[in-house]
Amino acid sequence: MRKNEYFQYFVEGEDERKLINVLKSDLEFILPRRVQIFNVTQQRLTKLRLMNLKRGTKVVLVFDTDEGNELILRYNIEFLKGADVVSEVICVTQVRNLEDDLKRSCKMNQIKDLLGSKSNKDFKHDLIKEKNLAGKLKKFQFNFSKFWDTIDKDRYREIKNEAYKIKKDNRKRNMSRVAHRVPLYGHTVVSQDVFIRHQ
Repeated sequence: MRKNEYFQYFVEGEDERKLINVLKSDLEFILPRRVQIFNVTQQRLTKLRLMNLKRGTKVVLVFDTDEGNELILRYNIEFLKGADVVSEVICVTQVRNLEDDLKRSCKMNQIKDLLGSKSNKDFKHDLIKEKNLAGKLKKFQFNFSKFWDTIDKDRYREIKNEAYKIKKDNRKRNMSRVAHRVPLYGHTVVSQDVFIRHQ
């Protein structure tokens, strides 16, 4: 991260916040900064929400694509672009949701396998409580190059997935992202250089 470069993450829930904190601290895969829970596809941002941001902050919006309101998201993007303290808005799409992104990135059949949850419905609750998430990701061969690397082809198809801008190693490359026409749950997979960190 460059000197005086600030990032603010807005995520949907406590489970995303837990994962992102692990990605930026334990695994050091993404650029560090504060993570705040705020669903940008369901709630409208206000000036009060931006009061503590430093001038030049890059705001990262992390959201699922299976729910939410595209108009609210677009309002928030434009609102942030018009804010004096914000230098850039970066959208990170979880297609269709966090669980699907993790399944694409790990070698497992069901999301409950990752933490040994009793059922897939218990996964989010278990994720929030998990104390060794980095270790569990490693156990299931978490491939970070596949995480946050899919383009939505449904309601958010016009929103670019710019996750490469917060992935540490990828920022050093010229990310001319070429989409391979590979059908995946009605979405398109985007090619990137493989990036697997061995802990």
